[in-house]
Amino acid sequence: MQELEHALTFLGELDLRTLREIERELDRPDSMITRPVGGERGGLAVFLGTRYAAAFPASRYHPSTPVTQVRARLLDTLVFREIRIAHGSTMFDRAVRGVQAALGLPPHDSLAETGFVEYGTPSVFLLLDVAASFATVQLSRTSAHITASMGYSGVDAYADALDACHFMTTPFARHLLRSRPGPDKLAIRALRGRLDAFGVSPTDLDGDRLRTELLKLRDRLPALSSAYSTWGPTEDAVRRKPPATAGRPDEVRTSFAVSGRPGRPRTAGEAEQQHLSRRNWALRVRERRALLGAVLAVAAIAIFWWSAQAASLELSGRIIVLAGLMGAVAGAALAALLDSRAQAFFRAAEGLSMYTVLQGRRDAQFLRALRALRPDLFVEARHAGLPRLFAVVVERNGVLFLGSGVRPRVVAAFHWLHVRQVTAPEDPPGTPRHRAHRVDFVVRRDGAEVELGFPLERAKVAWTRRSYLENKPLEAVLSLLQGLRHTWGLSPLGARNGGEDVDTSERLRLLSGADDVAGTRWEQEALDWEFGPRLPLELSGAGAARREQAVLGVLVVVMAFGFVLVPLMLSRLVN
Repeated sequence: MQELEHALTFLGELDLRTLREIERELDRPDSMITRPVGGERGGLAVFLGTRYAAAFPASRYHPSTPVTQVRARLLDTLVFREIRIAHGSTMFDRAVRGVQAALGLPPHDSLAETGFVEYGTPSVFLLLDVAASFATVQLSRTSAHITASMGYSGVDAYADALDACHFMTTPFARHLLRSRPGPDKLAIRALRGRLDAFGVSPTDLDGDRLRTELLKLRDRLPALSSAYSTWGPTEDAVRRKPPATAGRPDEVRTSFAVSGRPGRPRTAGEAEQQHLSRRNWALRVRERRALLGAVLAVAAIAIFWWSAQAASLELSGRIIVLAGLMGAVAGAALAALLDSRAQAFFRAAEGLSMYTVLQGRRDAQFLRALRALRPDLFVEARHAGLPRLFAVVVERNGVLFLGSGVRPRVVAAFHWLHVRQVTAPEDPPGTPRHRAHRVDFVVRRDGAEVELGFPLERAKVAWTRRSYLENKPLEAVLSLLQGLRHTWGLSPLGARNGGEDVDTSERLRLLSGADDVAGTRWEQEALDWEFGPRLPLELSGAGAARREQAVLGVLVVVMAFGFVLVPLMLSRLVN
């Protein structure tokens, strides 16, 4: 009876386009409404009533869904029914949302209504079919380890398996709209790792299974899309590629790499520690150190040959072996140097805090904001004593910006009462990659709010799930920082204040901005913490890391000069 009431109410919320799709579905011999698969009960009342039930909150943990979203999902289910039937319903909704995100469409609207108008019906059908094909095969790959014996942990594992499927990104959508590759070519490119550059992962899939999924509807897509040709624009008005603002979450995900702490963990904190690094040329060199050694060995032999020709020296087999060996040593030393520079921050971060420690890049925008907040720091130093890559330590009371050196001093400190929020603003289109993905501390000073932001280079992240950090790196970092910000409002374990428990409600109201900080005793406490004297910090292993980097740098330079000088020295000895 309740399903019938929901169905009747839902009918009044539907527009004419959706009602016509329902009518078409009822006329089909294999209708999802009258003949559902899996032994479910059929009928229009059940079909509409179960969907409209999402508009009512099931519990405090399952809030209601707006009726407009329910209607949009219903319309997509009806329009793309053949794709849903062919590839299964498990990943259908995720595939729809993935295509919407890749094309820069509103996430809560209907893909059919918004996508057809912007990109035309053939393009939307192609993208959704490819997305559903990849999503189905990827899920079978990421969930292969889950068994019934895992119990409740299997639920978390299945959620991680769903989040690990990245089947449609904006670069991949641009590629599909531009070249429209066939199923065989797509499957071959996936197996060869050619789709990794588009952010699609995982790609080590069952090639036959992927090809089968891609072939299911490919020949029928023109006929399926032609039925909705009146929904789309004219051929001249079709958008050829997604806008520049689309696909930011995937762009952020592919811009960072996550790795675990090297070595055997000694504590639970070390076991839960993750290292987040921006993908740049140094990281790519470290990941391909074997290839680097081979390339430099070949380059060394070529330079030896050029120097020998200039010195009229005949190359022997031993000299060629020596050149290759020097190139391989130079490659190994360069990779080790880059790895040491990266690991030096993470080793220092372990001694600075057991929680999250950031490494930011100094740029002009950051210096302007810091000058507005602390002009006294620029009296004696052009860059306020901050190195090009500086560390940001998050404590219970606030944020510390550290200088350089083996014993860095605290250049600036900002209490949580003055840091109103921590954000990751969207980058304007055309922002260079090394300036993108900023972390902003919104600091309030003298009634004005200043965004003290910097591009995030690395982060030592503790006490979060690795899958969360891999899929949403900036969001995971921000959630940890916001959590640490609220720890100031909580009294330390066992703390007492004059025999009374420390009042946390007052602190939390100050953090939320509900109460004004000015004139309270907490304001003076915050100022004392920000401007009070501090001793330089001791970084364990910083001196040893610098000596190691110096030795490796000298070795790289010696090998590089040796490529040219050794043949000249040999020619003089021979002559």
